[in-house]
Amino acid sequence: MIHYRGNNSFFQYSCRDKIFFKEKHTIKSKIYSIPEEFFMGFSFTRRGLIRFLTFSLAAVLVAVGIAIQSRAEARQWRILLSNQYARSLGELSAGLTNIAADLEKSQYAGTPAQFVHLSARVWRESGGAKEALGNLPMGTLPLDTAYRFLSQAGDYSMALSKKVLSGTPLTEEDRQNEKAIQQAAVSLRDYVDDAVWKYRSGRLLSLARMEADGGAAAVQAGFENLEETITSYPTLIYDGPFSDHLLDRTPVMTANASPVSPAHAKALASIAAGLPPENLTQQDDENSAMPSYVFASNTTCIGISKAGGYLTYLINSRPIGEIRLSQQAVFSRAEQFLKEAGLENMRASYYETADGICTVNYAASQDGILLYPDLIKIGIALDNGAVVFYDARGYLMNHQPRELAPPLLTSQEAAASVSPFLEISSWRLAVIPTPGKNEVFTYEFSAVSKDNPQQQVLVYINAATGEEENILLLVPTPGGTLTK
Repeated sequence: MIHYRGNNSFFQYSCRDKIFFKEKHTIKSKIYSIPEEFFMGFSFTRRGLIRFLTFSLAAVLVAVGIAIQSRAEARQWRILLSNQYARSLGELSAGLTNIAADLEKSQYAGTPAQFVHLSARVWRESGGAKEALGNLPMGTLPLDTAYRFLSQAGDYSMALSKKVLSGTPLTEEDRQNEKAIQQAAVSLRDYVDDAVWKYRSGRLLSLARMEADGGAAAVQAGFENLEETITSYPTLIYDGPFSDHLLDRTPVMTANASPVSPAHAKALASIAAGLPPENLTQQDDENSAMPSYVFASNTTCIGISKAGGYLTYLINSRPIGEIRLSQQAVFSRAEQFLKEAGLENMRASYYETADGICTVNYAASQDGILLYPDLIKIGIALDNGAVVFYDARGYLMNHQPRELAPPLLTSQEAAASVSPFLEISSWRLAVIPTPGKNEVFTYEFSAVSKDNPQQQVLVYINAATGEEENILLLVPTPGGTLTK
């Protein structure tokens, strides 16, 4: 993070001193400006005095240089930790969003298999959200209830899943409890999203600054109010969770790719970010399923895969100015960036505009069939069209040519598996990911709830077996349409 702008005031002062000492009678003037008590017990010749002042100035320069370096290193660590906290906030928000969405989707599940699948996802997302919560610098704040809530949300969902698998129907109390958990998850997510917004806008201070500014009490009060909200759901009785045995796999596009050096990766990051290489500083490597070099500047963080040298992600947290771009201009700029990166046959699906950034989801397509696992997200700044967010990890993990046989079921046959509480409006073919890190060829049905026509739903039915594979909720917002 790591472009420093040192304070030049000292160096300018040094230069003025050097010029000053070259002037006539300079040394004499300096002697008169020093208190006489300073020289008591000392005897200086003119040459000795010059030598004394020279060594003193050198000592000051060394001390200030060390101080500047220490401050720069401390600032580097503060920036690094700040971005780690921002990432944890984002992961916590994403986990809570998924928990709330999956709990709502379970209300529309038409088959036991789909309900069990959604329950497993809630359990898994709860674990990820707890991990993100633990990474935040909030240890002194009362978050025990939030942590306990996340544990109970996952465990209760898995308990209901076990009940469904045993053939026992869910009671009205079960459904009301699940709905209460979903609403509590939304409240917690909204609180975290507010923290994310404050961080991005520079309104969320570090803990040290909050304590100095007297803001810690206000933050703690906010968490206490939040915990009153999320403890309002009923007391839950359940008999424990199931285990999740999903494993990460090797990314398809980097599996056989040649390794790149840190220097080459830095050059690629420089091109992607539009910054001179000297403005980027290498950070700790990302040791994940897709090992990457990480580079950063003041506001920008870039990941380059160690195998293949692919741009995995880019985040630029600079302030966004006045909005000038139209929606069409955003799509044009995003597609231009994809083309320059050598990515073709990408189709825009859904987008969101928030905080001066329009984020568009692009999925690869093959013979008119959407390949949702091959997903790229691009965020375009609406003030100048710059790419300020890019995430291609889904694409790099999954992209490859598919051998897709014609669907065994007709659209009418597949539609029979859609819940009777939904009214179908359209369909198309799509490949979607599964929890087991596999893929399935499906019909994507667009529908609306008969009880709530404002609620749009996407239902994915296996094109070969007719099984209900997934459910997505469409969420209209002032900035666009999202799925959850």
